[in-house]
Amino acid sequence: MELFTDFEVTPEQGQAIGRAMLAVARADGSADPREVALIEELVPVDATAPDPSPADLAAAFPDAGARELLLRSALLVAFVDGDFSDAEKAVLSSYCEACSVPAGRFEELANEVKAYLMAPRLPLANSPVVAEVSRKLKVYDKARGQVLIFYRRSLGGQPRA
Repeated sequence: MELFTDFEVTPEQGQAIGRAMLAVARADGSADPREVALIEELVPVDATAPDPSPADLAAAFPDAGARELLLRSALLVAFVDGDFSDAEKAVLSSYCEACSVPAGRFEELANEVKAYLMAPRLPLANSPVVAEVSRKLKVYDKARGQVLIFYRRSLGGQPRA
């Protein structure tokens, strides 16, 4: 499963994405080492640079595809430590509002990122590890004891009865 398709960004946009990712990582008080490692791997950014304002991000990403790239990148950071905090949600919500991304579309993007992060674990559908990660990401159907159906479908599989 691919989360990011080829998309041209300018060096300035790359830096804006990195700064936005760092802002999400710092939103809950401190950046988790896993969040920092992900950011450094994807978009090396000056950690002393100020967090971008939502309006600055909206201006830097004029089209919908670029804005979704920005949001997917920021969501990756929010989910990587297994704790999508209220503070991270607030930062991302402000980005969505400034970028005119409807709440429903944001939820779809969040589900795509969750599916991407869960994809390597799905072949282990009965594994307790998958169940635990799924619970943390809130994609686990406790009553049925399995990962929710849309993840299997997004990977081309068939839902279980």
